[in-house]
Amino acid sequence: MKVWTHTGNGCETGFVDMMIGDRVTVFRCGGGHSTFGEPATLTKTTAQHLVFTTDSGATVKTKIDNLFATVGKADKAGYCVTRRPFEDFNDMYRENVRFWNNKKCCFETK
Repeated sequence: MKVWTHTGNGCETGFVDMMIGDRVTVFRCGGGHSTFGEPATLTKTTAQHLVFTTDSGATVKTKIDNLFATVGKADKAGYCVTRRPFEDFNDMYRENVRFWNNKKCCFETK
């Protein structure tokens, strides 16, 4: 399927082909120039979303036609998705993708 991606920093911008099983990086920006994230795999698609599962088991969804536009808990927590492999980042800290649960007052990876 064709998906729009824009990652900046000289990386690819435009429509790219994505298939189930493709590896991506899910990340968020911290204070200063720090970034935190982990590798993920495209596990399924729905009528409106691409669904990625991270190596730690968290689920991150993006719009079906825009890889950079996360939705739901991932959007609220400030996560982004890029096709750039995790190994290509020199300054990214490996951290499990996690979301805040208001009812339990703790972080979860669901």
